[in-house]
Amino acid sequence: MKEFLRRSAAVLAVLSLTGCSVPEERPVQLNPSEYKPMETLDLHCDYVYLIDPDTGQTLIDRGSEDRMYPASLTKVMTSIIAIEEIPDPEHVTIEFTQEMLNGLIAASANRAGFLPGDSPTALDHIYGDLLPSGADCSRALAFYIAGDEEAFVGLMNDKAAELGMNDTHFVNTSGLHDDDHYTTCRDMMTLYLYCMKNETFMDILRTQVHTSVPVTHFPNGLGMTNFVLMYINQENPQYQDYQIPGFVAGKSGYTIEGQYTLVSNADINGMNLVMVNAHGYVEPHYPASIEDASVVYNWYREHFARQTPVEEGQSFGSVRVRNSFGNNIEAVAAEGFTADLPNDENLHLYIDLPETIQAPVAAGERIGSVTVYSYDRRLRTIDLLASDARPVSFFGRIQTGLYDYTGGRVWLGVILICLIAAAFFCLIVLLTLSYRQNRKKTRRHSSTNRTEHKN
Repeated sequence: MKEFLRRSAAVLAVLSLTGCSVPEERPVQLNPSEYKPMETLDLHCDYVYLIDPDTGQTLIDRGSEDRMYPASLTKVMTSIIAIEEIPDPEHVTIEFTQEMLNGLIAASANRAGFLPGDSPTALDHIYGDLLPSGADCSRALAFYIAGDEEAFVGLMNDKAAELGMNDTHFVNTSGLHDDDHYTTCRDMMTLYLYCMKNETFMDILRTQVHTSVPVTHFPNGLGMTNFVLMYINQENPQYQDYQIPGFVAGKSGYTIEGQYTLVSNADINGMNLVMVNAHGYVEPHYPASIEDASVVYNWYREHFARQTPVEEGQSFGSVRVRNSFGNNIEAVAAEGFTADLPNDENLHLYIDLPETIQAPVAAGERIGSVTVYSYDRRLRTIDLLASDARPVSFFGRIQTGLYDYTGGRVWLGVILICLIAAAFFCLIVLLTLSYRQNRKKTRRHSSTNRTEHKN
């Protein structure tokens, strides 16, 4: 009897603590329809495509699949083919000839400045192709590798097809305008991401100034300045300066028809940002595409960072399980999520989680979700899973019944259970006392009978 009373009291005590438990109070959430859109940046370029290849995010897409004229972005393709086709460019010399120069002066093409009779290295020509955007160097590389410009253009189009640049067609090596010489920001992004994997290419593009080996017309070497870096992060700028902390490299271009173009990349707040922008104009000799890069990169530096708002196994609240005995069950994230996200109130986590679920529940069963929003853009929905299993049980049904009967009012449930426990305890005590009194009466009666029998 004592053991029965002890166990009954223990069960009632647990019921009093857990039978009326309620989910934790959850913060009020804005409905996703109320999330603010990201502000529209005021840019000069008609086409802008910004991505983070590490996270796979597209951050800005303004006409990424529209055809545009690449201008000197063409030289990105020219140079990467030259790097891949000439194994040791530093020890290969390419004599510059009149044939390579023909037509470039009349077309007002940018030139590094080599003259017929100069014999710089192939590496010098690649520097001249990328830094000062020299069409003379583009021609020299084409003649050396393929015999003439037309044959080299065939290699360029073959490479474009190989990389999946399906809306790109090259006519020349330098980007001089031709209606049939076109690409898209998306295709140019594909090319630049490919080039970023090449150490030689990136080393050249990050170079501020390069001097060639001594040549006939430049016995001290021909000096070359990076046409992009001359505008960026300069202490004593000769030209207009744009401060872009984290800027890595870029290649620009300009034609009347294509206007200002740029492909570039920057490391911003842990984000690996790559951008192509094109067809931007303000006035002659004003680098509209570079100014746009300054606006975009600095805006993201001020407002975004690489973050992990959801980690695998992270709890996003608890849920009461009906008809199962025990405490509330935790809802944990099935996977983690890392992305480039707002570093202010415009990062939203919308939690979709019921207050109650019905037993049985298996460990790892989906019971809700958390959705990550950047401003009003939904980025990812992640399942929330039950942290533990909860089977249907007898005491669980009692627990749920008590909760429903009291309307979830914990204090009332505790009082009710205590009253039931007290009544049950009193009943047991009365039954025990009655049982003992009956036994005493029986013993006295038996004793009297034995005495009378002896007499």
